[in-house]
Amino acid sequence: MSNPTREALGPTGSPRRHGRRRGLGDARGRRRGRGHDTIVADEPDSKRAQLRTISHETKLIIPNILLASKSGAVLKEGFLYQSPTTPPRLDQKFCPKFAGTKIQVADADTFDAAIQLLSDSNTSQTGSPEAPVAVLNMASPSNPGGGWLSGARAQEEALCRRSTLTASLKQSFYPTPANAVIYSPAVIVFRKSVKDGHGLMDLSDTDTLPLVSVVSMAAQRRPEVIRGADSAMKFANPNDRNLTKEKMRIILRLSAWKRHRKVVLGALGCGAFRNPAEEVADCWAEVFSEPEFRGAYWCAAHDDTNTGGPQL
Repeated sequence: MSNPTREALGPTGSPRRHGRRRGLGDARGRRRGRGHDTIVADEPDSKRAQLRTISHETKLIIPNILLASKSGAVLKEGFLYQSPTTPPRLDQKFCPKFAGTKIQVADADTFDAAIQLLSDSNTSQTGSPEAPVAVLNMASPSNPGGGWLSGARAQEEALCRRSTLTASLKQSFYPTPANAVIYSPAVIVFRKSVKDGHGLMDLSDTDTLPLVSVVSMAAQRRPEVIRGADSAMKFANPNDRNLTKEKMRIILRLSAWKRHRKVVLGALGCGAFRNPAEEVADCWAEVFSEPEFRGAYWCAAHDDTNTGGPQL
């Protein structure tokens, strides 16, 4: 929502007159100092403290974005789908029958990949407006946002640190059942990524900020793994492998059900939850080869090296 008086949002909720401030990003950056603008500390404790400071600043800014944005009410919406309301096997009417699924594997920040997809196209192949790019949040099954306020560095925490995501993750959703999924239809991204120092984007008009949808699914926590004949780590229990593939199907079904055609996925469970990376990649490939999902998506598979998880 454009503000005719050119006021900017401050984390306390008080507007700042254009003639009397340098913008929220400049003001906050000057107050915190350069060490907090860019994560450069060598000590893990120092880095965690800096991320904790950024997280709490984000938490203060979110209510002001909700108030200023035309999408404010939707930004607070989150929906938990679990049996029997988990999205069923796809009806063919939800498939746009593209020539084929296009998959890119990118070493990129999740939101940065989504923003790139947003910039590539604003209309679908039918000429009608697309749903926003959907992003997979590899979520905590027990806490909204995992440990984002304590400075944890996993993928979910990185998403919460940059956006309004936590506004839609309701405490009542937790703990989430094994095959439950949370859908956040509208999430505004307003911070840059860690490589850009988590700087604030221009908050003077919140309706020009990137808008995405988020699908939150928790992976299995530390399943038993074994080393296969090819030396790659694999699920020791076939049921764990099958459950992982079913989680992937639910993610894709919900995305198609909500008519998302561009989806940023990820190495589900391959960070702190210690799922076997090569096996997870194979599971994604197998699910995408199933007739139900052919020709349904433009997808970018995501490997976030900033979180310390293994690469796919």
